[in-house]
Parts: sequence; C-alpha cells; structure tokens
Amino acid sequence: MSVYDMPRLDNFSAVAKHYDSIKPVISKRHTREQDVRPLGDRNRKWERVSKLSDDCYAYYDGDIGDSIVYSEWHRNGEGITDEACEALAPIMWTREKGGWNREILRVRNGSGNGAHNGRYSFLERALPKEFGFVVDNGKQFVILNGVRYFLPKSDYYSWGSRYGKKAADVQTDDCKYLEFERSPGEGWKIKTNSFTYVPPRVLVDKERKKKFKPAMDSYYSWLLVMAPMFREHFEHFQYSYGDQASQDRYQAKHKLAQEKREELLEYAREQGWVKENQHVWGYEPKPEQALIIMEDEEHPMRMHMAWNMLLDSVLFDEHESERKKFRAHYNRWINKVCGFNKTIKAQILTNTEEK
Repeated sequence: MSVYDMPRLDNFSAVAKHYDSIKPVISKRHTREQDVRPLGDRNRKWERVSKLSDDCYAYYDGDIGDSIVYSEWHRNGEGITDEACEALAPIMWTREKGGWNREILRVRNGSGNGAHNGRYSFLERALPKEFGFVVDNGKQFVILNGVRYFLPKSDYYSWGSRYGKKAADVQTDDCKYLEFERSPGEGWKIKTNSFTYVPPRVLVDKERKKKFKPAMDSYYSWLLVMAPMFREHFEHFQYSYGDQASQDRYQAKHKLAQEKREELLEYAREQGWVKENQHVWGYEPKPEQALIIMEDEEHPMRMHMAWNMLLDSVLFDEHESERKKFRAHYNRWINKVCGFNKTIKAQILTNTEEK
C-alpha cells in the first residue's frame, strides 16, 4: 500500500481527466452507484475523488464529511447529510460558470479541536504542486508563494458538537476554510473576499502586570539568593548508568522535587484551595493563590511554588553576571502562574478588494 502514490494535480481539467481515468471500486461493500474512485493506491480507497457536477470535484480522506462506510470500523461520516458532505470535503475544485473559466480551490481542516493527523497527511500529499502544507506549533498552514495562510479547525459536525452541544451547532457551517483562485494564464492567489484567519495568540497583560512589578522583582531577587542553597538539586549534570554517584544524585534530586510538590499540595488542601482528591501531578496554584505566595515575603511556600521552574531553568548554566536567559525563563513562568497572560482569540480578516 503506497501512501505517496497520489498525483498532485494542478488544474481543474487535470482533475476531471484523472477522475474519468479511474475505475470505480465495486465490491460487496461498495456499489457502482457509490462511485468510489481512489485518487492514488486502490488499497487506500477512502482517499478518493468525487464528481459533484461537471464544474465541481471534491477530494475526500475518509474522515468526517465522507458518508461512505469503508469497513465496520471506518465509518466516520455515516449518516451525515449530502450538504454536509459537500461542505466538509478536505479539497474542492470548482470551475466558475459564465465563460470565466476561473478555478477555485477550497481547502478545509478537520472538525474539532483535536489533532487530525490523517487530514494533515492527506493535504500534504493531495494539494497542487504549487502549494505546501505544514504543521507548526500545533497550528496548520497552507503555503503559497512563500506565504503561510492559517487553516483553522471547524466545529461543523465535530464529535464535540454532535454529542456535547446544541443540534444547531451541528447544522450550521461555520465556513472555516481557505479558498484560492486562478484565472486563465495567471497563478494562484488567495481568493478575493474570502476569509484570512489570524491564529489565536497569547499576550501579556502589561497594565495588570505593572501593579505587581515590585513584588515580582522582589521574588526574583529572593530566588537568586535562596536557589544556590539547593544548587546540587537544580544543576544539570551528565547522568551515567554506570556511575552510582550520578544515579544517587539523580534519585535525590527527584525525590526532593516530589516532596516539594506534595508539601505544596498539602498546604493548598489546608487552605481550602483544592479538593481532597486533587492529585499531586499536574497541580499548580491558581493565579490568585500564586499572587498571595509571591507577594508575601515570609510565605512558607515561596520556594515550593518555584521549584519546578528552577528545575527546568538555566540558572546555574550561565555566569552570575549574565542572567538574561534565566530572567526570561522566570518572566515566562511568572506570567503564566500569576495569570498575567491573556489569550487573544483567532481573528477573521476579510479581504475587501472587489472581484
């Protein structure tokens, strides 16, 4: 079974010609009427091309949006409407009517916030040669002429919307996709009046952080004084399976870290900050609790709260006269633990140029 035995067709005519050249898969599970035509390897029949009209072809990858049942376990889109099938196609080729012969390429991500690795692989292999596809820091981008276009995930017919939200959320297409166009004799470009998505990002609430700057700076200076007392537990060192001394040091380092986490959690329980069944792994004080610890210079949990941050830091990897890397590491941590970060939701920008 060849994953990469798939043509990267670069124009509408080539797609139509390729469709006509493919013999439909007919078996005990698939009828001629279903018109299952694999794009590449016939063993990967779920990666197929479908003719919606003389002017529209859709590519499917067997994910939600494809109503074909391929096997007892591969039936992701079973029961969805024809309208949803058309809307959720990963790639759609359209030729405009009226003599323009303009081609429109629509590209769609998976539905739901999870990882859609099959979709990513499919887009990488099936988009026209002029296009690229990349996953970067958990976000997906279609690349054209060196420009990255963010490809958002939809909620239309996602598992969460089908089983956890109102039915209206399932039935309304949120139109989260990218469209590109090409006129005869020209190259591809982002489609006029289509959406351009700016991904969500995290920014620091500088105005709020400014109020706590004295306490934040004091806490930083306090850690620079206190951390060297536990230097052997924070320093990075070469672990050796054949060296008993390094094994003992490793075990002592992680045993103490575990004790600090448990003591921090026990304190939180005593204060009523967490439920009794809160597990030690994954526990971190909430921002309002972290602020209490940071602002109180005599607080017993000051070192405990910062312990994991110090373990992951480069405090003892750089000279005392150069604390830039550690200061940056501390700032990122304090922004997170004290709630100074704010998330800017994804923005939808509309190109207002006329067609």
